[in-house]
Amino acid sequence: MDIGAFLAHHVLFSHLDPRGLADVAGRALERRLARGEVLALEGEPCEAVYLVVEGRVRALKMSPQGREQVVNELRAGQILYVVPALDGGPLPTTSQAATRATLLAWRVGDWLELLDRYPSLERRLLVDFAGRLRRLADLVGELALYSVPERLARLLLELSEEPPQRRLTQQEMATRLGTVREVVARTLAGFQARGWLMVDRGRIEIHDVEALRDLASR
Repeated sequence: MDIGAFLAHHVLFSHLDPRGLADVAGRALERRLARGEVLALEGEPCEAVYLVVEGRVRALKMSPQGREQVVNELRAGQILYVVPALDGGPLPTTSQAATRATLLAWRVGDWLELLDRYPSLERRLLVDFAGRLRRLADLVGELALYSVPERLARLLLELSEEPPQRRLTQQEMATRLGTVREVVARTLAGFQARGWLMVDRGRIEIHDVEALRDLASR
């Protein structure tokens, strides 16, 4: 793959001049994962920062009983493990390929040196962090103020107004709602029993928009 060409169109790196872009690209290592392959484990030392080029990578938390919770699902263009690279702490999540995936990796030492060398890269990273913090604050508010059925109704209405795109899986819905897939499945089944929608082979067809709006606006 042409790493430089990919980075030239990425928001974090597109501002760099050709020499800076070549420097960043020259330090990147390509990593390919098979579906289900684990990239790194929660609690391990942070050895690299990763950028997803193709595919999807899940960030997982594990309970002492072995229960998994997907806390984020990263897609092309999203970056992983920047925080532990900066603070020197252990990895906060396990990362596993949800599909076949291609990533770029920078060793932590190289990444920190790049931030020192290119302050504009550091500023853009801070802007990215600010956006994540806002989304986290929004999620905390949603969790505190709305039940899972209310949050799911809001999400379904939001998705229905967007241009056609790849359907979200129940796991992806759960990740966006801050819950688990089993709860989303039960809630969808309840909506279907009320005649509000139909779930067929992963596709959701809404039959009663007003009922969902009433629930979402509580």
